Amino acid sequence: MDDQVPPSQAPGFSQITSEQLEEMKARAREMAIQQTLAQQASTPQVQPQVIYVRRNLTVAELLLVFLISCGIVTGIQWTWNLGANLLPRIEIKVR
Repeated sequence: MDDQVPPSQAPGFSQITSEQLEEMKARAREMAIQQTLAQQASTPQVQPQVIYVRRNLTVAELLLVFLISCGIVTGIQWTWNLGANLLPRIEIKVR
């Protein structure tokens, strides 16, 4: 334990300046970008295949479509009937 040298006094290593540190960071960044580009160029881009499957409607889906269409038709008829009966009864009196 006594023969270990603290990191600040390690032999063969001089103090790194902030300019050298920034240069090392820039060099590492450039190398990482180059490696990423090389990996992307080496792996072929595979386009996903989209497969459409046609299937018949289930009984529940058929019932749902039937009920929705009946509701729409009935709602339109009810609205038309309400408008035809109620609108002629409205009077506007001018004083």
